[in-house]
Amino acid sequence: MDIYRLSESINKLGHIGYVEGRGTSRMAYSDAFYKGRDYVKSLMEEAGLTTHIDAVGNLTGVLEGSEPKKIAIGSHIDTVPNGGMYDGALGVLAGIEAVRSLKEMNYQNRYTIEIIAFNEEEGNVVGGTFGSKAFAGAKLEDSMIEKMAQYNMTISDFKSAKRNGKDYLAYLEYHIEQGGILEKINTEIGIVPGIFGIIRYRVVVNGVANHAGSTPMYLRNDALEKSCNFITDSYNMARKKNNTMVCTIGVMNIEPGAVNVIPGRAEFVIELRDKDMTDMYEVINELQEKYAGDSIEMTKIIEQENTVCSPELISLLKECAEDLGYSSATVYSGAGHDLINTSMIMPSALLFIPSVKGISHHKDEFSKNEHIEKGTKVLIEAIKRIDGGDYDEN
Repeated sequence: MDIYRLSESINKLGHIGYVEGRGTSRMAYSDAFYKGRDYVKSLMEEAGLTTHIDAVGNLTGVLEGSEPKKIAIGSHIDTVPNGGMYDGALGVLAGIEAVRSLKEMNYQNRYTIEIIAFNEEEGNVVGGTFGSKAFAGAKLEDSMIEKMAQYNMTISDFKSAKRNGKDYLAYLEYHIEQGGILEKINTEIGIVPGIFGIIRYRVVVNGVANHAGSTPMYLRNDALEKSCNFITDSYNMARKKNNTMVCTIGVMNIEPGAVNVIPGRAEFVIELRDKDMTDMYEVINELQEKYAGDSIEMTKIIEQENTVCSPELISLLKECAEDLGYSSATVYSGAGHDLINTSMIMPSALLFIPSVKGISHHKDEFSKNEHIEKGTKVLIEAIKRIDGGDYDEN
């Protein structure tokens, strides 16, 4: 493979929508997105791929094989506002580089290879992993329908993008880690057994608003103080449950919101993520039991099941890394990816490389060329082994 060619394409795509000092903004259906997609389409065609854009904006490039089934490699090219150059884009561009490298080796693929640039993975416009939801025929969320209409898309358009999973042997997604674990343990390749599930609860804590100066501490029913106790317990319970669960409270509203009034009501959202849904619900149940009589209401607002990658593909990726002489480790993904949807219809696996300082969704997001090259070589080797019959999901 040509790391300089791949690095150049990452840099060129990364500068579409880039503003100095702020980062790259290439949200789905924006002018920058369309310009970026045109650039990626041109790279696919230069690599000899036949391109197609479906009704929701997913771009695919196909290298035909002699056998009917396909090997898919994909990720996304949209970004968060003021994001980085590597998140999503690496996986698409490395897939194109893999095809170019195989052709330069005079490799003759048996199975069709399909590179997919999914649209709207980030969810800033229509909704998270929108493009791969359509591709996999996943449930269309009600919140997406009105937003789709703003971009002249219909439910029929969404349904028309659906693929048949039986047409595919496997899906591989190559991504920066978006965390600091691989860098911390000085490991080159992350093999991902699964993606964390997510549950979110809206928590309303009721107290009694009163004068802050004339109400002694022992007579107060302070909603914020009760919230602080609840939040501290949430964090501690998550830490105690296992070493993978994460707990976050990132938004809070306090009423009446005056410096001289005891808070009478607080509302916030607690989010838990983990590889095991059971463990997360045990934490929720513990919180509900402990605060049952304390005027605290908990309402579930989101449940996203954890995703399990194909064990056979995981083993294959480990073998590829080992045979190439690269260090590897098992790393779960706390962030969502398009693989959440592809895994519903075909065997899927996720490959990570280190992200410097664990930074992602930020202008300083960066992965070293040496790691990009090694990850791409693992991807190429995996494609060859799947194509050569070394992989059998059955």
